[in-house]
Amino acid sequence: TDMLDLNQNQNEKMRTSNDLSSMPGLAFLNYLGDGVMVLDNSRKILMVNPALENLLGWKASELVGQYCFSYLCCQHPATGTYLCQNLCPLTTVKAGSKHDQSVFYQDLMVLTKGGHRIEVSASFAPLGVPLLASQGNNPNSLNESPAFSGYNGDTYDVAFPEYSIVLLRDITEVKRQERIKTEFIAAASHQLRTPLSSIKTSIGLLQEHAASELNKPLKSLLNNIQSSSARMERIVNDLIELVNLQSGRVQMVRHTFEARDLVGWAVENCRERLQSKDQVLKWIFPDEALYVYADFSRMGEVLSHLITNASKFSARGKMINIELSSRTGDKGVQKEVVFCVRDDGIGIAEAERGLIFEKFYQSQITENTAEQGAGLGLPLAKTLVELNGGRLWFNSEAGKGSSFYFSLPLTHPYQINLSEGF
Repeated sequence: TDMLDLNQNQNEKMRTSNDLSSMPGLAFLNYLGDGVMVLDNSRKILMVNPALENLLGWKASELVGQYCFSYLCCQHPATGTYLCQNLCPLTTVKAGSKHDQSVFYQDLMVLTKGGHRIEVSASFAPLGVPLLASQGNNPNSLNESPAFSGYNGDTYDVAFPEYSIVLLRDITEVKRQERIKTEFIAAASHQLRTPLSSIKTSIGLLQEHAASELNKPLKSLLNNIQSSSARMERIVNDLIELVNLQSGRVQMVRHTFEARDLVGWAVENCRERLQSKDQVLKWIFPDEALYVYADFSRMGEVLSHLITNASKFSARGKMINIELSSRTGDKGVQKEVVFCVRDDGIGIAEAERGLIFEKFYQSQITENTAEQGAGLGLPLAKTLVELNGGRLWFNSEAGKGSSFYFSLPLTHPYQINLSEGF
């Protein structure tokens, strides 16, 4: 009885207090600059830190003991889709925790006490704290139910981590600056197209009608102008494509297809390049067929780019591996297909790993400096994968090669997708 009273008192203290220093292992949260809240598996708020109070405007006494979805009303920043009912990022944390990928990052729009929305960079992770764990076994603890009653009264039986921690950082101003930069890039790129077209046309006419009258040095200069203008045109087109994708002006055309078909298409697209460097391609496929639901041509571009990069950063005669696998989610259900392109090339230095998805960033080391790109391929690939419901990541070690992965939602050949028609 004494132990039950003690636990009840602890629960009541958590409902009414924001003293994180009284919770084992959590006192440091008071000193973080980012907003932090701890949730149970029904997404009831157990505690918040002072930075979160400042960020959202609510006091701890108003939030502790309440459901987070009743206050934050999280939305996707690009589409405005409400995430609370069945798209909560914590469900991804729950699934990923079985694959040693327990931290999940996502940008969100959340509601403040003043009624306006701010854009935040959020990270979600399961939390193991001795005191919380002991309360989880107590029927009188705050961990009342994993089920979630939606706004319309429907009940969603969604699995969340037993306890989780959420960090929020205000990026409203950062995103505003990014939008200004994006709009400038788009405008500048469109303005460049007209003079580039004129240059290309002029060069073509010169090569067609006057090349025979030019001496060798002049012909060489003309060829250099042609190749440079072609490269500039590719950069401009990639810039416009990236801006359009990130702003949501390009729609994906999704349908169901077998993952091996995508690999075959991408390999054929890169065959000439691989042969020119005598590089060997090895396929590693599972026995069963894996079907995905995505935009075939766009994902073909992504896989082709990853193969091209593997070739570019590998020496002549080296082997490149392409692997297909499936990730298993909760209750043994396969949830996504993972594509992997692995090479034994020069790898990526530790100092560069946080930069390779930035626009215009180029590796400082290549096997052939003539193959330097514009630094837009990986940002484009990452955006395309995310627009198809997947993600792109990598593992690498300098001097020992790189492995680039991207995932796509697993589906079934008999599954009907309304967007495909009948």
